[in-house]
Amino acid sequence: MDAQKSIMTLYDIASGPPVRPFSPNPWKARYALNFTKTRYCTTWVPLPDVAATRKKLGVPACRKHADGTDFLTLPILYDPTTTSSTQQEGALVGDSFDIAIHLHNKHSSPDGGRPPLFPPNSLALHRTFNAHVDTLFSLNGAQLAGYYMPFEPATAEAVQADFARRAGVSRWEDLEIPQGSEERKKKLAAFEAALGSGLAAWFVRRDEGPFLEGRTPMYADLIVGGWLQMMRNCLPEWEELRGWHGGLWGRLHDALEEWAEVS
Repeated sequence: MDAQKSIMTLYDIASGPPVRPFSPNPWKARYALNFTKTRYCTTWVPLPDVAATRKKLGVPACRKHADGTDFLTLPILYDPTTTSSTQQEGALVGDSFDIAIHLHNKHSSPDGGRPPLFPPNSLALHRTFNAHVDTLFSLNGAQLAGYYMPFEPATAEAVQADFARRAGVSRWEDLEIPQGSEERKKKLAAFEAALGSGLAAWFVRRDEGPFLEGRTPMYADLIVGGWLQMMRNCLPEWEELRGWHGGLWGRLHDALEEWAEVS
């Protein structure tokens, strides 16, 4: 196949200018692509167009909103080098964890300098870990960071109204937890405690390196890294978070910069 035609496409949510990735699940996919040294380009999708884009590509929802309706979101990966299950040229993968599995199975090559994402016999453990980390950050960090997501100014009002409706409040402003307020201080303390008991304790080889297994990174580190990228882009107290638990999160984030290129 022509080299140019073999380049994959990652569909990611566009932020306000300058356009940059900020959502955790697309970041997980981006890390995985860079980690496996896969050539790809990014198609930036404005947030109001995400659902229509997913429908147009024919990728079914992999999650549900709280009200039971389809949650049509990103990332999506288009791999032109793989035949899909319907025998069509190219494969579309619409979930960050499934993207990691696809890249691990189809495009990792240790002998060619493209490391595997998953250690042997760890897929089920990774799937459980992914759900655990998503829940931990969603229940604690997202409510502190979500209000500060870098929306595109031209569509911010409509996007915020939709978020407010989904959250069951009448106004976007009702979701704000003011910086410096006692409520925010309590929630930040609760977030720090949740990360400590629910995640920091898993990093048992800190004297060997910043990753879960010390010196050797794996997809589990990229899962945490995706959420740290959201915190970096959206949480006003990011520098404070970096220093929690002896600076664990800052060290992990910095170590993952090797695979944080935006192509």
